[in-house]
Amino acid sequence: MSGAEDEYEDRRISEELLRRERRDRIKVKDADDYKVVEGVLDSRTLMVLYSLMKSGHLASLSGVVKSGKEARVYLGKAASGGDLAVKIYYAVASKFKRRIMYLEGDPRFEGIKRGPHALAELWARREFMNLKQARDAGVRVPAPVAVRGNVLLMEFIGEGGRPAPLLAESKVDRGDYDALLRYIRGLWRDAAIVHADLSEYNVFKWRGELVLFDFGNSVDARHPLALDLLRRDVETVNRFFASRGIDVADAEEVLREVLGRCRPPPGPALAAPSWSGYPGTG
Repeated sequence: MSGAEDEYEDRRISEELLRRERRDRIKVKDADDYKVVEGVLDSRTLMVLYSLMKSGHLASLSGVVKSGKEARVYLGKAASGGDLAVKIYYAVASKFKRRIMYLEGDPRFEGIKRGPHALAELWARREFMNLKQARDAGVRVPAPVAVRGNVLLMEFIGEGGRPAPLLAESKVDRGDYDALLRYIRGLWRDAAIVHADLSEYNVFKWRGELVLFDFGNSVDARHPLALDLLRRDVETVNRFFASRGIDVADAEEVLREVLGRCRPPPGPALAAPSWSGYPGTG
């Protein structure tokens, strides 16, 4: 591509991102929601999206798929033409105040900065790491693709731009229950993390298998609250399946089976992660 073509492409991408930002602002009428949108697609985030496009990780960005308390998920396209989930964390400090407990005590992340942009970027990278650890442990999660700034790119679970059905929206059976318990065990024993926010609303049921997502709050197994959060995950899963008429195991028995003879040793705190080797970082 020539210099003139590069310049034209740079301008086209910038104009497209700004057009989407203006469009989203027009749609928002509530003052609080307006502030949130400002926090999602501010100029800093636009430049992150632009850099992901320039690096070839992201070809285009479409509409909002899901809005949550800490982030919005957009539908994106990879250079290959496949769909991507583009998760953009809000650079709004208030969105993380109630979530700091998940971060403090996680030995993978020490000496954290408390500014809104720093927290949003840390949460994106943290979710990327959690997804990677889960996937490496054989737990079915959206494949992490790249992370940069407060933007996380991952596999889109669904078809034709429509997300897969949630477990809460699906018919379930004992096999689904057993699969979730295997995932919980795999996260603890092999990935050394706890999902920490597991429910029927952050599990997809897609093409005959369950896919766990929303790993932003997941904690290291050495976190001081790890066992409490693990117990809560098991109890939440039990409560949902019991409400659907599935015979569930006793929560304490499940915990004993997941933990085995002992929990992972506390060990020394890990050094702060180096992100230079991760896709889309730098």
